[in-house]
Amino acid sequence: MAIAPHLKIACDRALDELMQEVKGIKAVVVSTEDGFEVAARVENTAQIARLSAMASSLAALGAMAGEESRLGVCESLIMEAADGFIAIIQVRRADVSLIVSVVTGRDAVTGQVVYFSKKAARVLQDA
Repeated sequence: MAIAPHLKIACDRALDELMQEVKGIKAVVVSTEDGFEVAARVENTAQIARLSAMASSLAALGAMAGEESRLGVCESLIMEAADGFIAIIQVRRADVSLIVSVVTGRDAVTGQVVYFSKKAARVLQDA
């Protein structure tokens, strides 16, 4: 799937702002719903493909869980682990659905991660 150049630029800008605003981010990736990377900022570039694929799978599970439990469309997933957090935020657009995935260390403030990740998603939704 081809991503419009203006959307790719918007993704890059949104990730730069997210990295600037939230301390403790280890990786942030915008990917398509089927798991292909659009933009990324990571400590270790080997993580990009795995994170994109993982985000796609988790978003699909979240969608099914929301549907099965009659809660509606899944907007985000937040997973707390021993050494940090993963936030997966859905970006629904008319032309392409995207996923913003953020991996943080334990030093990140969960509320900031969610707030700024959703802010980035809103920017991309309107780009």
